[in-house]
Amino acid sequence: MNGDCGYFGPDSMSWRVLTAPAVPLMVAQITNLLEVPHVDFQSVLLDHDPLYPTNAKRQRGWPRGAGRKGGHFHDRLRRTVSVPLPIVLGDKAAANRCATRLRKYHEPMRGVGEDGHTPYSATSADAMLFAAVTITHAALIAYESFVPRKGILPQRLSPEDRDRYFSEMSHMASLMGADPGAVPTSAQAVADYYDSISASFRFRSGWFSAQIRTATSLMWPANRHDVGATLADLILMASAVLALAVLPRPSRRLNGIPAVCDPGLRLLHLACVPGWALLRLEPVRRWAHRSFLGADDAEVVQRAAMEVDRVRVAA
Repeated sequence: MNGDCGYFGPDSMSWRVLTAPAVPLMVAQITNLLEVPHVDFQSVLLDHDPLYPTNAKRQRGWPRGAGRKGGHFHDRLRRTVSVPLPIVLGDKAAANRCATRLRKYHEPMRGVGEDGHTPYSATSADAMLFAAVTITHAALIAYESFVPRKGILPQRLSPEDRDRYFSEMSHMASLMGADPGAVPTSAQAVADYYDSISASFRFRSGWFSAQIRTATSLMWPANRHDVGATLADLILMASAVLALAVLPRPSRRLNGIPAVCDPGLRLLHLACVPGWALLRLEPVRRWAHRSFLGADDAEVVQRAAMEVDRVRVAA
């Protein structure tokens, strides 16, 4: 590092969580599932997201023609994970640039909900608070579900460490544009926040049919040059099932997953845990991070992980 460890630093819980090898690979999938039940998030996707055939503006390179593929799932996931990595793990200048870029990207994503009069905006303070809380929560879920500690099994952090993590990550929400006074800074405060917005957890008409149309378009390559990217999309779509397996039960219910599926999802999670231990092998971790995150973000994570290890050894 260049001596500027940003707003958090290698001795923070935030760095410890986000540099764990499995977290950058799963945080976006879990974030997506935490956010999807929110009606305003659905409006943003249906009206503005390049992946959705309901996107009337067809912006950001969408090909002409109804039902055509307008992007890739891995592009969406990379955009999600590219938010916390530079803000938390980068220097202060990189964090500020990322926060500014995030707001500019989402600024056009505004409109009116399906009731015809309730406005929504992807850059409102409430929307940025929701995005920051779900990203923060998703990273912790990934850490506690997929990062082996003291053996091969993941473990839940202590209540003190969980609260410290949420307190630290509240600064990311402020940088993203949330009202600092509204950001939850403990595990209980996060639970209370979800309760406070429970009325917004409902589905717009046409949402599920749009999801099916989007998923169907992602499964088929647009041409022979698109085959590799489509295969990557299929793998990542399958990983969303693993993300479902580690969601908190209330979030599973919000996503329409009945309680009868919980035992099977639990078994799926346990069956996959040993595989995450392979990320302890440097070549495996490096290949996985570069393949999914891209070279630049993978390098950010690697440098930060080295700093975390250095601090631990020194302690």
